[in-house]
Amino acid sequence: MEKRDIERLLKEIKSGSLDQYEIIIDHYQQPIFTYCYHMLGHRQDAEDAVQEVLFRAYEHLEQYTYSLSFSAWLYRIAYNHCANVLKRRKLRRLLPFLYISNQDGRNYVEEKIDSDYFGEPLESIWSRLSAEERTLMFLRVMEEKEYEEIAVLMDKKPAALRKQFERLLKKCKRYLPTMEGVAADGQ
Repeated sequence: MEKRDIERLLKEIKSGSLDQYEIIIDHYQQPIFTYCYHMLGHRQDAEDAVQEVLFRAYEHLEQYTYSLSFSAWLYRIAYNHCANVLKRRKLRRLLPFLYISNQDGRNYVEEKIDSDYFGEPLESIWSRLSAEERTLMFLRVMEEKEYEEIAVLMDKKPAALRKQFERLLKKCKRYLPTMEGVAADGQ
């Protein structure tokens, strides 16, 4: 879907044609899910995040300005939401007595799929990255976004993001030799 098609849909939605938002949902649901999944590392959390992001986008549609691409605006909402979820997780680990843990509610099949999807080396590296680093890596590598579009989303200059991405790649390469298995054998 092209930018002008999205802008046309958004104008219709803002003027009361609420059914048109379903087209927006259909178009962005999978990319936002993929982003949230890579940020949060868990399928259920990512599904919840997608619903929350799309709901917040609809709720705050009047705040959207056409100077920013709608895609970048959605990713910014997703980034903020995922960053908040990660902060709550960290707090939960630091202060576990504040949270009730229900071991019976765990889904071991999903945990196995999540573990196999990330794989030990990638998961270990990914877990060492900040939310901002994950966002940059995901948008640049997985979504193949240009630095200019990522710059709008992250409120940084494209040149600064290029440098940050170079440092991020070096950081990831540094983590590989310290791990056991294939990477430690120099492959």
